[in-house]
This record gives sequence, C-alpha cells and structure tokens, in this order.
Amino acid sequence: MKIVFVLIFIAVCNVFALAQTPSLVGLDHNPVLLNRNVTMLKNNVCVEVDTVSLPFFDDFSYYWRSHKPEPKWWVDDYVFINNYFPVLPRSNGVATFDGIDDNGAVYQAPLPTFAADKLTSAPLDLDNQSDVWLSFFYQPQGMGDDPEPGDSLVIQFKYPTEEDMPERWRSVWSVPGTTLHPFRLAIISIDSVDNAFLYKGFQFRFVNYVSLDQDQFNPGRRSGNVDHWHVDYVRVETDRTSHTSSQDVSVIAPMQSFIRGYRAIPLNQLSAAIATSLETTFEITYRNSSTTPQPILGVVFTSTNVYGNQTSVVNLDRPTQIEAGEIYSFRQNIFNPFSSLLSSIESVDSALFELRGFLMTNDPVDPVDHKRNDTVRFFQFFGDYFARDDGNPESGFGFLGFNAQGCAIACRHQSFLPHLAGLNAIKIYFNATSTEPPTSPYRFKIAVWDDNNGRPGRQLFISDSIYRLTDDVKGQFNRYKLIKNGVPVTIPVGRNYWIGVQQITSGFLNIGYDLNFNDRGNLWYNTGSSFGDVNEGWRADIHTGTLMIRPVFILDNSTVSSTEIPDIVDFGLKVYPNPASHFVRVDIDDFSADFIVEIFNSSGQLIYRAAHTNESIDVSAFAKGIYFVRLVNTKTGKMQTEKFIVN
Repeated sequence: MKIVFVLIFIAVCNVFALAQTPSLVGLDHNPVLLNRNVTMLKNNVCVEVDTVSLPFFDDFSYYWRSHKPEPKWWVDDYVFINNYFPVLPRSNGVATFDGIDDNGAVYQAPLPTFAADKLTSAPLDLDNQSDVWLSFFYQPQGMGDDPEPGDSLVIQFKYPTEEDMPERWRSVWSVPGTTLHPFRLAIISIDSVDNAFLYKGFQFRFVNYVSLDQDQFNPGRRSGNVDHWHVDYVRVETDRTSHTSSQDVSVIAPMQSFIRGYRAIPLNQLSAAIATSLETTFEITYRNSSTTPQPILGVVFTSTNVYGNQTSVVNLDRPTQIEAGEIYSFRQNIFNPFSSLLSSIESVDSALFELRGFLMTNDPVDPVDHKRNDTVRFFQFFGDYFARDDGNPESGFGFLGFNAQGCAIACRHQSFLPHLAGLNAIKIYFNATSTEPPTSPYRFKIAVWDDNNGRPGRQLFISDSIYRLTDDVKGQFNRYKLIKNGVPVTIPVGRNYWIGVQQITSGFLNIGYDLNFNDRGNLWYNTGSSFGDVNEGWRADIHTGTLMIRPVFILDNSTVSSTEIPDIVDFGLKVYPNPASHFVRVDIDDFSADFIVEIFNSSGQLIYRAAHTNESIDVSAFAKGIYFVRLVNTKTGKMQTEKFIVN
C-alpha cells in the first residue's frame, strides 16, 4: 500500500510540475490547409490522358505564391508546399509530409501506424526510354517533429493500368524515421527496378507512414502534427550523371527583415525605426550544386511598394565565382528600401513592400527550369501593430497539466518612438484544436507590464474582461482591445514594455509559436505565486522561437496625453496649486507607501519619478507649459492621471 501511495504521489507531482514550465506541442491543424478542398489536378487512372515528357523537375520554389504542388507535375495536393519547416533545403521551398490530413486536421486513422500524406506525379511518357533515373533530396524533422524508427518515407511506382482494373503500386524505396540531418540525395534507376515501368503513363508517388500516440492530457484525442519529412529537388531524367551534378546555383535561405527584429511595425513609427533600427545589409545565401565552379554575373535587389505600385531597382556588386558544392553568402550595404513611402506616409494608413533579391547566373532555362530558384523574397508590412512572427505557427505554446490557473506569459517588445506610445490592443494567435475535449472553459486576461532591467516589471494594465477560448477565435489572429471598467483605454508605454496573458483557469491555451525566428530572452513566464509583484516569480523561457502575440498601437502621431488615457481608478488624486510656479503637492485620500509619482511633459517624456510622500515637489526648474502627473500603485498596477500647468 505504501508503494502505491508513493507512486500516486510521484504521478501527481509530475502533473503539477508540468504546469510550472511552458511546453511546446504539435499542431492539431495546419491553418493554411484547414477546411480546403483537395484538388485532383489530373486524372491519374486512365492511361489515355496527356503525359509529361522528360525531363521532370520540381524544386517547389513557388512556395511563396502557392502552398499546393504545381499541377504541371503532380495530380494531388495532400502535401504542404512551404519554406517554414525545412532546414537549409537544396533551394527555397519543399514538399512537407506530416500527420495532417487533406483537410488540414490531424489524421484520425484507427491503426497505430498508417499511410498518411502522398504526392503522386503526373503521368510520364517513358515509352521507348532507357537509362531513366528518379532522384530527390529528403530530410526528416526539419523545424517539425522527428519521425520514429517505425515511421517511414516510401517511394512507389505504378504498373500499367488497364481499363476497369485496379491500380497496382510497388514500393521500391524507403527510409525509416530518424532525427534531423541535412538533406540527403536518393537516386533510383527505374529500368533496374522493372522494365515494365517504362511505359506511357508511368507514375511514381511519395507516401509517408506516421504513428500518432494518444494525448496524455486529453484522453481519446490523438497527439498533434508529427513525423515530418521534407522533400526537395525531385527529378526524372535520363543519364545518371545529371542527377549528381545539376548545373544549378540556387538560393537556399530566406531573406531577413530590414527593420531589425520585426516583420511588421506601426506605420507612424517607420521614420524612427529607419533612424535607429534599419538593417542596411542585404544578404543572399546560395549553393552551387554542380561539380564545377560557377560564375555569378551579378546580384539585383528590388523594392516594390505594393500598394503604391512603385519599384526601385539596384544592381549590386558582382560576387566572385562560387566553387563546386559550396554555400556562399553575399552581403552588401544598400539604400533605404522604404524611401518611396516616406513622402506619402501622412496620406496612407498601411503599406506593404515586396523586397526581392536575385542572382544573375548562367543556369540553363531549358530543358530544366532552374531560374525561379535564383530569387528570394521578403514581405514587410506597415500598419498599426508590431510582429516578429511570420504569421504561420509550427507549434503550440502554453502550460500543460492541471495547475495552470494563475500562470502568466509575458513577451517583451520595443517601441521606436523617443516618447511614450499609445498601446490600445493586443493580437493573439490561438491554434485551432480538436473539439475533444472542449476548450470553452479555458479563460484568460490580457496584461501589460513595464520593463525592469530586462524582465517584466510593474503591471501597467490587466483587463477587467475575462476572455474565453472558443472555437471561433482559433486558427487566426484575434484583436483584444484594452478595456477597463467597460471603457476602451490607451496605455502609454516607453521604449521597452511587456504584453501577455494571465490564465484564470487551467488548460493548455495553445498559443501559436513560430520556430523560424529566434526570440529567446524576450519571453518570460510566471507560475502565479507572486504574479503582481515586481521582480518576483518571473523566469526566462528556454525555447528558441517566437510567441505569436502582437501589440497594437494608435496611429495618431501626436504624443500620448491624459486626454487620450481615461482615468483607470480614482485614488482621490489632487495636484495643487494649479497653476504652479515653484512647488506642487500630490495628495490622495489614503496615503500609502505603495505609490510612486511620475511626471510627464507635453511631449510625453518622463521627467520625474519618485516614491510618493507628503512632501512638495520642486517644479521651479520646469519650463512653462502643461504637465501630467501619474500616480501608480506598485502593488496592483492601477493608476490615475491628472493635468497641471507650470507658469
């Protein structure tokens, strides 16, 4: 009996310990594919359909415009074409196989291990051909989940199909699941497998076998998206040597943001961001896949104001040639790519820029089209919010277990303005989840903190409203206004501030988590034991990614003042004499040592901050004008603001 008690005690302790540290989990859904209709791009049964002549080549470098396979080469679209999950692909863009079905939801197959995604080629004309080879590059896991040894990636060939006869497929290659490794080349001789495959209408397909465990925290529900494989650079062509030396120079890494640390910022902060955080170095990383050195004839950078329909083009320096099999990063300082927007910034409320870099090479356009993989793109947005994430989650973030109640998550952000900025909403991305168990009981509050030497400090705001996590807010960004006493408010924040949520109930909130931008150090959590206290209970999160929470600001370029910030509470604050010449007193109904006094000038700059006392404050050195006194309770974060004049 004692042993049973000890085991129960250990199990309970483990469950409670899990909630003390945030965790990452696989997605229940792929938001890009959710509820789409799978397209059968061609008739893949009848041998009389049009066939594709060799060479066959797809490197999925069109990922930026479509998440579906190219209809020219493929007859189905179960896989996810993307550049989110691979690690250093052969060229930007891959086909990802995973545990997500054709409707964007986790497979609910009855077997422990089963065939999941497939990618089937268009019918190929191999009649009268010989020495035909299929090659491709593959990678397990990437930014996703590693497939277990019992999982696999399989290649199957289709035998000739007669009318009214069932299809016959033969597995000709497979690899068991393992952890992340660089992309590896696989080459298969179609002739050597069986000459029967050399016919008009031949097809091949990739199939991944996955295994989904039960979710230990949600009995009856399968675990999230798992067992990732990524396929790139698929070719069918005669002559084996062409598969090992492709005569291709391809871009293999994404372009970075030109506003340091952010993919999107408020439009009215652009000028300040350019002055302090403009990334002036353009970088393009590429690989020479051939067996001989390749010259780069030039590098071109373009900046297109999409809404303004303006494009500027810059011819950059010519890099040295790249050696066979090497990876090279070309860097050069460039002009301000957003200069075309500055002259019209007052007349627009948002802007989108397509930034593009491409290589001028000797790659042949025919017979295999390589030119499209010489280009890299980045889309930079200016609106009313900040964003570090790319808008697409690879994982979910939150507290697992049954004691998440009271836990808090805080994300640090930075304003570029030299004065206070007006924060009035927060956007949060909640991942779509399975309906079992229901998540409607999950509730939370929105909170804002100031910065205290790189960690969350004094609480500036916590919402009166308690929000529920419901199905209609999942799989997208939702905007939550800052509301106090039923009234929308604007909270003034300085250069560094923190935003986040506090859980009211237990349950995994499953906030979107972007693994493609390392924001480690800017995400902290609190287990709730001393949530309201400065410096107490906060710990830095250890994961390397970006929580998908975005601060939203007012776009009025005037500085934040008390007329824009409603009184949050009434402490009975009195400031007198008003107007003042030499001294002012700041009185409240009930004196307490828990208050601090802050004074801001009309530009929103903090010019005085001290603990509240009964003594007068010397303002004789203040310039004539309007000032604002803010009284803050350091225990609760509640505040009241009043205006006074120095004459």
